[in-house]
Amino acid sequence: MDERGFAYTIDAVLALIPVIIIILGVSALPTSNEPPNHIYSSQKAHDIMDFMAQYRPGGGMTVLETLSTTLESGSNNPTSIQYAGEIASTILNKNFPELEYLLTEENQLGGENLAGNFDIENADNVATASRNYGNYTYRIYVN
Repeated sequence: MDERGFAYTIDAVLALIPVIIIILGVSALPTSNEPPNHIYSSQKAHDIMDFMAQYRPGGGMTVLETLSTTLESGSNNPTSIQYAGEIASTILNKNFPELEYLLTEENQLGGENLAGNFDIENADNVATASRNYGNYTYRIYVN
């Protein structure tokens, strides 16, 4: 009789193994339809904007301060827009060499592209972040 009880116990334990495997498999399924790389891209966009708001090349003004001062001193003329774009490109390309980005100014220039090499129209995963400095609102798009 003891041998039969042992056999039933082993049989019950073996029957639970597939149930446990199924439960673990179902619990490992993703709960969100949002791809995980989107979360990473969104955080990357915010990190880059924070970098531009805090980084002081040469110990002077921050990147956003420099861009705003350049645009404002040139009264938003094409030359000042081009120069601000060159400043932004140099800093972003140096510090983020693999980054696909597009930097725009939304408030004063109405969404004018300042710097970047990113084609938003053909991208399937775009993250954005924006920051204000003075009367200027900068937005970065990253892939």
